[in-house]
Amino acid sequence: FYFATFGPQMPDFNFRHPAVWDYHASSLRFWLNRGLDGFRLDAVPHLIENNAKDWNDQPESRKLTAELQRLVKSYPGRFTVCEATAQPLDYAQPGLCGSAFAFGLESALVKAAQGDAAAVAKVASYTASAPGSIGTFLANHDKFTGRRLMDQLRGDEAAYRLAAATYLLLPGTPYIYYGEEIGQAGAAGLKDDPEIRGPMSWTADPATGGFTTGRPFRALASNLATHNVAAQQADPASLLHHYRALLALRNQHPAVARGSFAQARADGATLSFQRKRGASHLVMAYNYGRAPATLALAGLPAGARLQPLLPAATTPLRADAGGSSPARLAGQTFAVWQVLPADAP
Repeated sequence: FYFATFGPQMPDFNFRHPAVWDYHASSLRFWLNRGLDGFRLDAVPHLIENNAKDWNDQPESRKLTAELQRLVKSYPGRFTVCEATAQPLDYAQPGLCGSAFAFGLESALVKAAQGDAAAVAKVASYTASAPGSIGTFLANHDKFTGRRLMDQLRGDEAAYRLAAATYLLLPGTPYIYYGEEIGQAGAAGLKDDPEIRGPMSWTADPATGGFTTGRPFRALASNLATHNVAAQQADPASLLHHYRALLALRNQHPAVARGSFAQARADGATLSFQRKRGASHLVMAYNYGRAPATLALAGLPAGARLQPLLPAATTPLRADAGGSSPARLAGQTFAVWQVLPADAP
């Protein structure tokens, strides 16, 4: 007999046994010594189970998680991120994991992109309470976080672009699940985890998807013909180029990658917030609804100029003497402005 919380084919290790801990510590050192610099610590609330009732997020598991992080961080330039579905904000603290995936935020982001007012408010409040090290994402390899994003949104590419433009510009470290950047759908004819773990859609080849010269290990994506890397590389208006533009903005402006999160305002199906670090000051605004909306931007320097960054056709704005400015957005659109002094050229 053995204890197994994940399934009968996966017996749990007994980390109370010193030899078991030594085995895993030795394995970690092996990869650290080979130069591996990033580790995803999986299912850390389940490292130690006390009994069939007290098995989730036990104090002993948190202590062991902290020891794992200390071992990894004893090597310079290393990074850890934890999978802790129940209390990710706790685990993202420096003394525990350092970073953790923002479980719960991903579903709010998807619903917000579809215009759900309650979800828009949750995105604003969750982000305001989360540490800057939180790991943001829209979907991943586990079905409990949802199907492939394109399937969740039923092909609504405008909502897809809004979801990407939101989480890639929020505080935290964004994680892009492979294929998300091209709108890859689930593997045709499959369900559960295998559906979202199909081969990457590199080309429109109906036999291989460009993934292999042989037979793919699993069914190809159902939208392979239209959503593949080769096709999107050639289309400047594609999802792939949308992701590239957002990541370029993130890398060019320190406020996005490491700045503060302030002036967050959720109003119905709209959201606005500001990111600031040193002289870098940006304003982000989103209209997730289908009808045009006017957002009230506030907390700006008096008379500040708002220079458009994304999309290119965004209208420039100027704050009034009280630091406010209305922003008119068409349905299912977003805009990013750089805040400049009133007398800036």
